[in-house]
Amino acid sequence: MSEPLPPAPLWRRLIAAVYDGLLLLGLWMATVLIDAVLRNLAGIPYDWATLQLCVFLVWLGFFGWFWTHGGQTLGMRVWRLRVQRDDGRALSWAAAATRCAVMLAVWGVVLAPALARLPHLRDGAHAGIVALVCALLAALMLIGLYADRRRRAPQDWLSGTTIVELPKPPKT
Repeated sequence: MSEPLPPAPLWRRLIAAVYDGLLLLGLWMATVLIDAVLRNLAGIPYDWATLQLCVFLVWLGFFGWFWTHGGQTLGMRVWRLRVQRDDGRALSWAAAATRCAVMLAVWGVVLAPALARLPHLRDGAHAGIVALVCALLAALMLIGLYADRRRRAPQDWLSGTTIVELPKPPKT
């Protein structure tokens, strides 16, 4: 029986997330372009809610498809990471959707303090309190990640998954 794979370090996860974020940004740009062209050709008025739904579905489809088909996005493949269920099997679509939903909330909490500094948000009545609470939550999530021996984030805990670091391929 083979040894279990080691948990992925945070720095590798973040670099893979940046890589995937750039790929996803390109897909979103294509989605917005296709939406604009189709609406213009059909004479349909612009609808922000429909575009948001399309962008969300592209996001869910991107991560969901890669995670259910091998457990690796393109960024994860480059950095030799794989998401898998706690029993080692590939994710189901339900686990991938759960993981995506929680991941969206986690990134919202992590980015909220920086977003609260934007000029049109920082003058809001509760911007400082929201930023402080989100910064504290982000710190707690980071402590939890390092306290867990498998380095699981909230999206891992709630979806029953873990991100592992794959071994280097043998040199030929």
